[in-house]
Amino acid sequence: MNERFKELSKQAVDYASACEAEAWDGAYERKFAELIVRECAELAKHHVMNISTYGDAEFVDEQIKQHFGVEE
Repeated sequence: MNERFKELSKQAVDYASACEAEAWDGAYERKFAELIVRECAELAKHHVMNISTYGDAEFVDEQIKQHFGVEE
């Protein structure tokens, strides 16, 4: 797991810790997924304001994977 995943996981743990014990797992999973999606969306927005070609879409795809250390 790369460092960014660790930081997002910590943020999700902090969020879930404020929930009741029996709701912790669901709260953690939802928050962790939300943080990943928000991060991906921000990364895409940062790199390409208007995707108009397949090459642009491929670029964004690769940038997101690289950002999170996901390999093909």
